[in-house]
Amino acid sequence: MEHDSVEMPPTPDTGMNLQNPTVAIDLFSRAATLNLEEPRRQGSTVHLPDTGILLMTGDLHDHGLNFQRIVKLASLHKYPDRHLILHELIHGESRLNGRDISIRTMAKVAALKCAYPQQVHLMLGNHELAQLHGEGILKDNVSLVDAFEDGMEFIYANRTDDVKNAMNKLIRSMLLAVRCPNGILCSHSLPSPRKLAQFDTEVLNRVLTPEDLASGGSAYHMVWGRHHTGPLADKLAKAWDVKMFVMGHQPAEMGYETQGDNRLILASDHSHGVILPLRLNVDYDLDTLVGQLIPLASIAL
Repeated sequence: MEHDSVEMPPTPDTGMNLQNPTVAIDLFSRAATLNLEEPRRQGSTVHLPDTGILLMTGDLHDHGLNFQRIVKLASLHKYPDRHLILHELIHGESRLNGRDISIRTMAKVAALKCAYPQQVHLMLGNHELAQLHGEGILKDNVSLVDAFEDGMEFIYANRTDDVKNAMNKLIRSMLLAVRCPNGILCSHSLPSPRKLAQFDTEVLNRVLTPEDLASGGSAYHMVWGRHHTGPLADKLAKAWDVKMFVMGHQPAEMGYETQGDNRLILASDHSHGVILPLRLNVDYDLDTLVGQLIPLASIAL
């Protein structure tokens, strides 16, 4: 996939004041509705057509530079048959006096969804779910959820609760998976082996319920799961009739990691981050998928 000569596309949030609570509330609310009304959505899964290109990313974690590179490479305004998956948007390393202001990245992503509603697919990550629940994630003895709350209050002041409610509506509307016709399933993660007995594989076929999202629910297990084994992946592949999984969630210092012969882990939140373009009408094995990876640092802005 050529990308060196691609021009920077217009950014959907250009001219928008994302620090205006009314603007943020509108973006989150509209994006949530578009998520739920996506024509190719069945339950919590989008089923992509058999032509076109999918761009799958790893965790983004508020990496603004890589987000710009992703948007440039996708050039959704030029290619209506391109699809882009984004997930794990918030809780980056940048802070403003200790405050996490990654809600701005979520607002930019919501604007992108509103501009290209059938091309942009937003998947649920464990950090969004943690923020929805107010569930603590500690990093270097800092609560990421509290730092995010502080950032919202810094930006939106007395409208923070209204913005938060709209953001939570967007989080609840997010997908668990995107299915490709060539047998590839994209998701943020898979349930851990020790949670498989509590996991309902039918969760992909329904709109997520509060019980699915709650601690101990099937969506919760899926986005938080780690330590996947070959037997677990094989069992889920058979249950869902897929050949291969492409995910994020797990560390990948060089931008990607392979597991077994049917799992590819991506990361898009650091200098070695990558993006995976794949043609929806082409069959891939794991080695061929790895050969498709594009380092985000190679995309000039």
